[in-house]
Amino acid sequence: MSEILQSIDETCDAIKKRIDRAYLAQCGRTGEWPEKLFRLWADTGLLAIGLPEAYGGAGGNLREVVYAHDQIFQAGLMMGSTVTNHMVRLPLLKHGTEAQKQKYLPATAAGERYFAFAVTEPDAGTNTFKIRTSARKMPNGEYRLNGTKCFITGFSHASDALVVARTTNPENNSTGLSLFIVDTKTKGISATPMDIGLYFPDKHYVVNFDDVVVPAENILGGEGKGLDALFDCLNPERLLVGALCLGVADYVLGRAAEYAKTRAPFDVPIGKYQSVQHPMAIAKARITAARALMYSACEKYDSGQSAGLESNMVKYLASDVCKFTTDIAMTTFGGSAFDMATDLIPFFLHAKLNEVAPVNNNIILSFIAQKGLGLPKSY
Repeated sequence: MSEILQSIDETCDAIKKRIDRAYLAQCGRTGEWPEKLFRLWADTGLLAIGLPEAYGGAGGNLREVVYAHDQIFQAGLMMGSTVTNHMVRLPLLKHGTEAQKQKYLPATAAGERYFAFAVTEPDAGTNTFKIRTSARKMPNGEYRLNGTKCFITGFSHASDALVVARTTNPENNSTGLSLFIVDTKTKGISATPMDIGLYFPDKHYVVNFDDVVVPAENILGGEGKGLDALFDCLNPERLLVGALCLGVADYVLGRAAEYAKTRAPFDVPIGKYQSVQHPMAIAKARITAARALMYSACEKYDSGQSAGLESNMVKYLASDVCKFTTDIAMTTFGGSAFDMATDLIPFFLHAKLNEVAPVNNNIILSFIAQKGLGLPKSY
């Protein structure tokens, strides 16, 4: 293990000693923002990983960012907002002006600024080209933003948001999309929490933009070039979601195995039965294989190679085994799994969500068929 990974290991171990799963479970049930955990991500330097020192970061690459998430999530300390925070910095690093980088990046490393990512719309779903949110340029160079976004994670706690909007060309066109840095407190923005009921502290919002004024200097990468900036963060997003899913799978599998060692309704621990052992063993093998591909894809990305196919495979495999494993845990715990005090239902629900978000697994399979097998594009 490299020196930096060992340091991340030690930092994650220290966090896990200070915050336990019960805290996150309570936050999920009450809707409380897990400020204690977010502050530990910031204060220990985990938020600074992957960001150059010139912008207040600790240096490092995507593999190390993914590794930190993997380690924290294996303790059940799931917080999707940290995924967004790291992911959004990538287009800023690659496409931002020097002024934008200096203004926003150091603050994200310190936990003083948190970015939401506003792409999804009610009628567009996975088809980003179909978005209707528009940004009309005014004579003075400012833009007027109008439209609606949905499923926007952590918007009420975000200081800023990256918003994809259409500056030119009609709906359902791949051109004319631009990316804007928007202050979430700007007049004309309203956010309504969605009643999704996942029992996780990261809430999702419907966000409306009503004639929101965005300064000209807040466009990222140039007008009509938002798609390039957007695509730059999609593969890292797949890998970070993979880390989330695999961490959760490890966590619930460990809980199921421990329970199976002691649960003995017929005087023999149920973990002695092959019908209990074998699904767990299959899950362990699949988690290990998916994790190996995840870090292989990270290394490919960090070396500057194309990692799109591998990143999508990771998202598919990780979310699939996460659902498989949470189902095993639910079955192992039996009726008590449905008691919220057992704290399995949130993982079970989130595993299902990750089949369809942040990108639907059916789209991923179509992508793999096209890019990996040379089959015709089907979407």
